[in-house]
Amino acid sequence: MCESVADEIKELQKNFPQVSIQSATDSFLTASYERTPSTRIKITLTFPDGYPTHAAIILVSASDVVPAGLKKKLERELGKTASDLAGQYNQVNDVFRRLVDFVNTNRFVPCWRELKQCVDLVNNDSTAGNGNKTKKKSSSIAINELEGKIKLRLQSAGEFYYSCSIVIDENYPSTKTHMDYGKPCHLKMESTNFPPKIESMLTTQAQELVRRMQDGMTPDDALKMSNPIRAPKGYLGDESKEPTKVRLTQETLKGLKRDT
Repeated sequence: MCESVADEIKELQKNFPQVSIQSATDSFLTASYERTPSTRIKITLTFPDGYPTHAAIILVSASDVVPAGLKKKLERELGKTASDLAGQYNQVNDVFRRLVDFVNTNRFVPCWRELKQCVDLVNNDSTAGNGNKTKKKSSSIAINELEGKIKLRLQSAGEFYYSCSIVIDENYPSTKTHMDYGKPCHLKMESTNFPPKIESMLTTQAQELVRRMQDGMTPDDALKMSNPIRAPKGYLGDESKEPTKVRLTQETLKGLKRDT
């Protein structure tokens, strides 16, 4: 039975050794938890005067992993967990238990912003405007957070449709094993009424796009992006091609004079 904030922190370290504590005093506690490097969520609990009668105040740090929508959702849910235990010295453990459970059972944590964009895209596509008329389409998306699975059905304005499943890898945006490299999103066609050649083309293009996004940009593109000096206009980064022709204008001659 905890009788102080210090007791709660010791209990937290005992029950959740995987939680990383950055700072802890009698006034606040800052700690983070991650399932993978791309799921790290950092929160700060502030203990107001009168704690534990007055519940701890929860602040979730915004980051690339935690967009505004997820930040608001977690602060609301974790804050409710603390409020439900007002008057008890068990708020710290229960708040972090809720956080750990959320990260461990929601495969979409590292792609929360992307998922929201996908849902909005499908919902916006489910209705197509035509003047004053609005034609309904049956495009839909269903999500299983525990399995990290998306079931997607895209319906054209006509008769064609394409249904597929997309499973997010545990180590998204990379893959957990080398055997699965190139498949941080494992896309599988479920059903369609497109001709076989068109279906094969659409599926292959989507799978190739996923692989290329995991590979990232080429070394030459990465060098150009990181170099503060602009590459000459027309430079394509391939030395095997003909060199770029430079016109000797008064401006370029002045530049050469400075270089020498």
